[in-house]
Formats: sequence, C-alpha cells, structure tokens
Amino acid sequence: MIASNKTCFLKQKTQTGNAFASIAVSFLVTTPLVLSTALTSAQADEGHTHTDETEYFVGLDTLQVLTSGTYAGLENPNYNRLTFLYAHREENPTTNHFHGIGAYSYSGSKDSPTITSTNTNNRIPEPYTQQSPLTLLPGTGVFSGRLVSTPTNEEYSNLKTQPVLSLKNSTESEDQYLFNSSNRRWQGSLQGATTGLQLVSISDGLNVTDKSGSNLFNSVGDIYTVGSSDNFYFNPTFWTNATAPLGTYSATFKLIDNGTTNNRTALGESGTFSFDFKVEKVPEPTTTIGLGVLGVVALSLSRQRKRIGNERMN
Repeated sequence: MIASNKTCFLKQKTQTGNAFASIAVSFLVTTPLVLSTALTSAQADEGHTHTDETEYFVGLDTLQVLTSGTYAGLENPNYNRLTFLYAHREENPTTNHFHGIGAYSYSGSKDSPTITSTNTNNRIPEPYTQQSPLTLLPGTGVFSGRLVSTPTNEEYSNLKTQPVLSLKNSTESEDQYLFNSSNRRWQGSLQGATTGLQLVSISDGLNVTDKSGSNLFNSVGDIYTVGSSDNFYFNPTFWTNATAPLGTYSATFKLIDNGTTNNRTALGESGTFSFDFKVEKVPEPTTTIGLGVLGVVALSLSRQRKRIGNERMN
C-alpha cells in the first residue's frame, strides 16, 4: 500500500523494552572485546547489510482502483504515476514488499475525499520507525572538510536508486519476491520515459551532488535527469560543511517524466518526498564505546519495530 502506515506500526512496548534491557545488561557485564563482537554481530544480523543492496526504486503504479483501506473502491489517485519506493525486505523474504514514499493519496472523508500530492509516509527515514535522521559523516577525497551521506549499516543509508524493472532478471529469490509483491502492482514499464528529479525545497547549508562532487541543483525548481526508460542507476550524495550548525537538514523532491519526444504523453509526476539528515557533535574518544552501545541498541530496536510491524504495508 502507499497511503497508510497503520499496518506497519503495531509496537509492543513490552518486547521493545525487554530488548533494550537485555542489551543494556549485556553491556554492563562485558569487556570492550565482547562489545566489538556485539557490534559485528549486529551488523551481520539478518544475513545482509544495508551497504550491499538497493533500498530505493522508481516504479509506475498500475493499480487503477484501491482495494483496501479507508478509500477502498475509489480510483487510485496515484495510478499511472511515477512513484518513489522503499524496498521493505523482511526476515522472511516471501513477504518482501515496497513502501510508497513519493506518492499521491487521499485525505478527508471517503464521501468527499481530497487528492493530495503526497502521503503520510513521505519521509526517509520513515516516520513510523521513529528512527532519527540519517547521520552525515566526515568525508574524504573530494568531500574532505565536509559531512556527507554515507552507506553504513544504518537503515535507509544506502541511497542507490534503480527502476523496479531492474529486478526482473535478478537470480536472487528475495529480489523476485520483492519484484512480484502487491500483485505485481509496481511492474509498469518506464519505456520512453526520461525520469527527472525535481528539487522542491532544501535546508540552507545542505547540498546534493554526484560522486565527483558536482552539484545536481543550483536552485529550487531545478530538475536533474536521473535516467531513461528502465535502465538507470542513481546514487546522490548529500553534504554540509564540516562546520555546519548542529541539527536536522532536509531536502524535498518529486519525480518528473520529461520524455515527451514524438508527442509522447508523459507519465504522471510522483508525490513529494523528503530525506532527513542530521549534523551532530563529533564524539570525544572517551565516549566512543558508549555511543557504540547506543548504536547497537538503536539498531536492535529499529529491527524490533520492523519485526513487530511488518503486517502494515503489504
């Protein structure tokens, strides 16, 4: 589904609290060597890391009529629109599915609904997870002296983006489950489309570049061509100066089809979606171990929420 988060956030406080307490007690009785092992185990959990998989996809919504939720039976306001998707990969890969991040939706009553050019699940990290913004880390090379978005084991941190149809010929079964999820709803072809990313808004001090450090946007309203048809690969880098004030930095976008050659009718634009990042104080050496444990706790709690709330957005 695209509009509702209700099915993905059935938190069980007792289980979450027990997970936190278990990790905290373990830390109190372990040595730094065991802590290092715990960090490694957490990163290896679930058989993969977020640095080695595509987390984001561009799809075409082929669902004409909504079949579930408050607005079941109504025409899908996101039908035939480009859609920015997050790949929700489960422990049980047979239930892998997409979350619509940049999608049109309804608001208001079913009797008199209003079409909205976004939805309630329109941010990364997804609001229902309660995960804090993605951390900008010290860069190297062309990004020296800057804080940059970096693929880590942090959920959502790998910004690599591809078309949904890039999964079609994958030999990985988990990719096939993802590709065929939601009754193949997202398998519409982008053939003939020229997908562009339009900058809607951005925080002062935040920049978006390619891997060489070249800016993708000069001002709000600019459109960067991501790729054509069903064969492209896009991996932006977000950065601030290393001296940027502490806090949250955000950028909002939408997808546009600029492929109108030979009077071709363009696909509908996507709903707006945002990425949230944070600049935080670099930890002192004496606090590194403590922050490491907090990282393990946060990672475990995030995965606990995912396990508990998987039912929501299938």
